[in-house]
Amino acid sequence: MKKLLPLLLILSACSTTSNVSREIASTKRGVSSAEEDFSWVEQLDFDKKKEEKYNADKDEFDFSSSDESSYALVKESLGSLAPAKLEEALKGNDDPLTVMNIKCYQGKYDEALKIADDQYTKFKNNTSYWNQLGTCYFLKSDYAKAILFYNKSRDLDSKYIPPVNNLGVVYQKQGKYQKALAAFKLASDLNTFAVTPTYNLAQLYLRFGTVGKALPIFQGLQKRSPKDVEVGSALASAYLIKGDYQSAVDIYGKFDKATLSTPSVGLNYAVALKLLNRPIDAQTVLSNVSSPSGPISEYAQKVERFIRN
Repeated sequence: MKKLLPLLLILSACSTTSNVSREIASTKRGVSSAEEDFSWVEQLDFDKKKEEKYNADKDEFDFSSSDESSYALVKESLGSLAPAKLEEALKGNDDPLTVMNIKCYQGKYDEALKIADDQYTKFKNNTSYWNQLGTCYFLKSDYAKAILFYNKSRDLDSKYIPPVNNLGVVYQKQGKYQKALAAFKLASDLNTFAVTPTYNLAQLYLRFGTVGKALPIFQGLQKRSPKDVEVGSALASAYLIKGDYQSAVDIYGKFDKATLSTPSVGLNYAVALKLLNRPIDAQTVLSNVSSPSGPISEYAQKVERFIRN
C-alpha cells in the first residue's frame, strides 16, 4: 500500500498558444491553402492514449534484495526509509508512480508534480495515482489539497485502503483525533492484513494512554514482522508505559547501535534501564543518542535529568 495531483492541466492552454503561434507564422508566410494551414497537425495529436488501471501487484515496494525485505511497514510506505535508501530505490525504477512517490519523499516536489502532470492522461482513472498525489501534497504540508486528492482516490474505489489510512494521518496532523481514529479503524477493517493502518491505530491508542488496546495490536504486528524496527520500537514503548520494563529492555537490546542512537528509540531505552536500577547502562545508552531536535528536545531534557539524578 503506497502511502502517500491537484493538477489543473494546462495542456489545452499550451495547445492554444502553440496553435496561435503557428497561425501567425502561417499568415506571415501568406499561405492561403486550408491544407497547408493545418499541415502542422499530426494524427498523433488525436490518438487516444492508453490508460493504465490500478494494479494491486504493483502497489507494494519491492526490497527483496535488501534488509528492508522483512519490514512490513516499508513494503507499504517509503516514509521510514533513509535518504540513501530512497536514492537506491530510485535507481533503475521505471514505474512513474513509484518514481513520483520517491521524489515526493525526497522533497523534490516540482519534479514529482511534473511527472504527475505528464502521466495524467494515462493514470487519471487509477486510484493509486490520486493517492500518490495526495501524499505529495501532504508532505508539502498542503493538507487541504491532500484531503482533496485522497478523496478523489476513494471516489474511484471506496475500498482502496491507502487513501483511507492517509486521511487518518492528515486528520491526526491537524489534531482531529476522533476523525483520525475513525479513518484508521475503517482502513484496518477493510483489510485486516494491512499493516500500516493497524500500526497507526495502535499508535493513536498509545498516544492517549490506552495501552490495553495498543499492546495486543503491536504484539500481533511484531509476530508478523519480527525484524521491523518501527514495530519493535512501538511495542517496547507500550511495555514501558505499561510498567513491564524488562520486556521493553529485551526488545531494545536487540537493536543495532545506529537504531539506538535515534532519539525516539534511545531515550526510551535509557529510561527503561534506569527504571530497572541499571543507571550506568542508562547513562551509556543516553551518551550515544544523537542530539534531538524539534518537539522531542524537551522530552530529551527531562530524560537526561532523570538519568543523571
